[in-house]
Amino acid sequence: MAKDMRQLQVPNPFEVVIGRIPEIEPAENEVQVDIAFCGICGSDVHAYKGLHPFVPTPAYPGHEGAGIISKLGKGAEAWGLNVGDKVTFEPNLNCGSCHNCRTGRYNICDNLKVMGCQVTERTKGMMADKFVAPAAKVIKIPAAMSLRKAAMTEPLAVGLHAVRRSGLKVGDHVVIIGAGAIGLSVLQFARLAGAKVLLVADFFKNRLDVAETLGATHAVNLSNGETVSAYLNRRPDVMGFEGVDVVFECVGVEDSLNESVRVCRKGGTIVVLGVFGKLVNNFNAAWVQDREFNIIGSLMYTRRDITDTVEAIYRKTVSVEPMITKVADLDDGAEAFQLADKQARDHIKVMIRVKDE
Repeated sequence: MAKDMRQLQVPNPFEVVIGRIPEIEPAENEVQVDIAFCGICGSDVHAYKGLHPFVPTPAYPGHEGAGIISKLGKGAEAWGLNVGDKVTFEPNLNCGSCHNCRTGRYNICDNLKVMGCQVTERTKGMMADKFVAPAAKVIKIPAAMSLRKAAMTEPLAVGLHAVRRSGLKVGDHVVIIGAGAIGLSVLQFARLAGAKVLLVADFFKNRLDVAETLGATHAVNLSNGETVSAYLNRRPDVMGFEGVDVVFECVGVEDSLNESVRVCRKGGTIVVLGVFGKLVNNFNAAWVQDREFNIIGSLMYTRRDITDTVEAIYRKTVSVEPMITKVADLDDGAEAFQLADKQARDHIKVMIRVKDE
């Protein structure tokens, strides 16, 4: 008879329970992982609130996980994996046969699914004692690497992918709108890519304080009606003659998209990686043509982004600890989701601890 295990579930909006389900055995080319830590993503909060367009309730959230391999399915060792290895995940599940998969852009697969978002009887979320995943999507990390830090790989890889999509060059002037986990990840990789000016804007002072510790040259607090465009009009010295080369929109609301086109120089680049929950009804598209903006979307990451992010965390070229503002035990998952939802001004990344390292 199969053992059972704990699994965080969202049976209805704003309801979190720690249920018990049968432990899932790894099938061929699959790996079973004892989860240690899993971050709460903004998409998990959307599902918790019943607002996620692709994740209906009942939901089983969690795709920012890290842990230790406990079992290998037949053939999984061919991926260089062994029981006892520390691992994290590349949680995008692609079909392998559509045009984008066949041309290397499988992160925008026509049939894309995401671990912890589109669930089946075998693939629920990582906020659980154990998780089963395809061996091809399990990423071995250095034995000396902290699993708590490894659980930050996924959101940081989103930032790395966006910076790579932007074509950012050494000496560029950059604006980042939104200083949540994604915006702060963009900040760190933009700094490593050689950006000269890094202006970060957000409504919450605690996030801006962290941004400054992570390399922001300027922090703009939007809480009192300030805007990036007004700030730059008052402070032309910040961007100088060159203007803003790249804007990263990391919020996903109409106002920030319009602010992006207001502050970007002619011929500049706007990278949109915020997830828009509503249609944009008012957007000055004429400026896109008149100013020859390059507007680029950025979705998730590829394996290269994940493995390079693991290396950056391990080598300490990026810092994740300032972004982890709360760690809650799995059994306190309901309170953790309430914090991530209602107290966003106090938290950047709320993390679930399933077991100690």
